[in-house]
Amino acid sequence: MLTPKENLLKLYNHEIPERIPNAWEDMFRWMPKEILERGPAREGESELGGTGYDWFGVHWTYTPQTNAATPSPGYDPILTDITKWREQVKFPDLDAIDWEAAWERDRKNLGYSPDKMACATFLNGPFERLHALMGFEEALVSIMLEPESCREFFEEVVTFKIKLLDKMTAYYPVDILEQHDDYGHQQNAFMSVEQWEELLAPPMKRLVDHCREKGIIFQLHSCGKVESLIPSFIKIGIEHWSSCQPMNDLEGILHKYGDRLTLWAGGSAFLKYDKDNLDDEKRRAILEDQIFRFCKGGAFIPGVRNPDFAEMFSKMMEEKRDYYKNPENCKLP
Repeated sequence: MLTPKENLLKLYNHEIPERIPNAWEDMFRWMPKEILERGPAREGESELGGTGYDWFGVHWTYTPQTNAATPSPGYDPILTDITKWREQVKFPDLDAIDWEAAWERDRKNLGYSPDKMACATFLNGPFERLHALMGFEEALVSIMLEPESCREFFEEVVTFKIKLLDKMTAYYPVDILEQHDDYGHQQNAFMSVEQWEELLAPPMKRLVDHCREKGIIFQLHSCGKVESLIPSFIKIGIEHWSSCQPMNDLEGILHKYGDRLTLWAGGSAFLKYDKDNLDDEKRRAILEDQIFRFCKGGAFIPGVRNPDFAEMFSKMMEEKRDYYKNPENCKLP
């Protein structure tokens, strides 16, 4: 039987895996606390960021209801004019971090297993860093009015990410880099295809290419309705996408691009349900509709953290260990 890592690698190589992978159990995530891309996570706050200042000087507030941190209202922006980003934005000194000490701590405390895929998670990609520094409205206005300065800033953010990856991989084993950069809201992308290709595609391609040169898989984590940008993602070499939220036509995307693009959906596909009215039969039906029907063709990585579905999901994953032995399940939707 293949290890979780070996099984996942088949899917990431666009091959039919031995069994359906589990997004949360088959992958190990590195998020060293020295990488302060959001506020420092304290006890009871999300590992993706808590309340406090990040290493660019942005103050974040953790909200329990969403289990996430966002830039705090009432604080002056770090960046007030995109044309002055070189004077106003100070990039962190990565050489000041004791990477060896961080690795020794995490190696001992986090229970890393070489049988699982090792994933480095980087938050706040170029677009997210821009609006964290200057506010969302100002960031969108800057993209419209000062595209050249935005492009230069995005290039510098990616240069910083490349250096961060090199520093980290000098000590940490990394099979995959998941770079967060949310480009969409509930109904559409925040920018046109033309804007993304002009401003973000060139720097993001540098990061994708750098990962490929290092033998590291690149996965873009981008929330919201971003399906209009998927052909542009593929054009620059992005082969793997998460969080794949349900406002996108996931079945249509798999049908059209599943031979070139994998979808990692670690539970964000769920809508809100009245948990008091969910018996096992209803849970099973929802999981079949929201998760398992997308697994056909071996391009979808499911995972469930929602406590109302987790137990049934585990039971169904065990029942479906021979899923891909059925030739019909090896065909994309």
